[in-house]
Amino acid sequence: MPGMWAIRAEKVSKCFRIYPRPSDHLKELLTFGKRRFHEPFWAVKDVDLEVERGRCLGIIGENGSGKSTLLRMIAGVNRPTSGTIRVNGRVSALLELGAGFNLQFTGRENIYVNASILGFTDAETRKRIPDIEKFAEIGEFIDRPVKTYSSGMFVRLAFAVAIHMEPDVLIIDEALSVGDVFFQQRCIRRIQQIKHAGVTIVFVSHDVDAVRNLAERTIWMEHGRVVLEGKSDEVVAKYLSAMVNRGRKELMMEEAIGKALPISANLELSDEARSRIPKFISHVNNVDHRHGNGKAVVRGIGVFSREGYPATAIVQGDRICVRISVDFLDECRKPNVGFIVRNRLGEDVTGTNATFEGLQLPPGRAGDRISVDFVLDLPLLQQGFYHFSPAVADGALDQYDVCDWIDNACAIEVVQKTTTYGYIRVPTKVSAYAVTGESLTSRLSH
Repeated sequence: MPGMWAIRAEKVSKCFRIYPRPSDHLKELLTFGKRRFHEPFWAVKDVDLEVERGRCLGIIGENGSGKSTLLRMIAGVNRPTSGTIRVNGRVSALLELGAGFNLQFTGRENIYVNASILGFTDAETRKRIPDIEKFAEIGEFIDRPVKTYSSGMFVRLAFAVAIHMEPDVLIIDEALSVGDVFFQQRCIRRIQQIKHAGVTIVFVSHDVDAVRNLAERTIWMEHGRVVLEGKSDEVVAKYLSAMVNRGRKELMMEEAIGKALPISANLELSDEARSRIPKFISHVNNVDHRHGNGKAVVRGIGVFSREGYPATAIVQGDRICVRISVDFLDECRKPNVGFIVRNRLGEDVTGTNATFEGLQLPPGRAGDRISVDFVLDLPLLQQGFYHFSPAVADGALDQYDVCDWIDNACAIEVVQKTTTYGYIRVPTKVSAYAVTGESLTSRLSH
């Protein structure tokens, strides 16, 4: 139903002509196209997407994956070579630095030009200028030529203009990464506000935390194609796994499988403690959501204290053992078991899996069972409840199939023993020096 979507792309592709030498373009023109002197480069190939009204779509991928080209086609800056893109409503776009602004004009003049393109009268624009100036915070530079702006000032004004033009669809490229950290935070808050107001947003960023925070759904692009589309948490997790594995590929091939990481070398439980933990856990306390292909299933998960007793409350910094028990219903050549810990707001706090920690589990056959232990010392987390989401997958870190994933299967309460600001408290050594003139007279330390 057309009224339900704001953006729809069907089999969209964009091809650029790459000429080895500038003169090759002229040669091709003189032959009236009978001879080809260029190489075709498909920046985007066969992309399908649909964004519902009032939703936010994130787009992630490495440089050169086609993200910006796709955005430019959605914004109407470039036309697709093939396929169709339809957008319902007024589009306001914040693309790469410099797009849409005349460098010879002042900031104020550029505001009027951009507003007129979007159909605003001068009177309507004048009403918006005070809010734009206030948000941009560039002072008297508003009446100076844009070519005199720093990159930070430029993006402040560009973003302020984009969000104050009452868009139905807001398109944002990596431009936000140029501003300082305080301005970036202000932009994220404003994006959340206009999202809640019903504006459709397409958001491209290398900041995957921002994408996860803003976007309900995300697409991952590589070499102009969509590799994966789905819920932002799931797509970002697979993307990060692929990037980590890609960066460590040579190193990982040289490392022996099962080699313990230095930080986990001494993380052990006594034999007596392990004897108290059930060898196979066959119950799951809670299932908020479950998905997977069913080749293997998580039968149970339990959190146990250093002494091996079931734990529902843990003091900050204590050692725990997370045991996850899995049944194999079909063949899994490269099984991997892991979990994610989330806070009460549903935000990912930490997570790991066997393969990431250097242990390759043996292949699983139908009827096999396995229990995997994760022994860890809790950081000094903020007090409250934390939920464990266990999973079993089949494949490598960068390419795998989820067999079973359970959201919020069990929970523990972290009990306070020290005041924590933010998410965690980091062990810190503090020193103080009494200074007289330019010399240190004494040192106070704790």
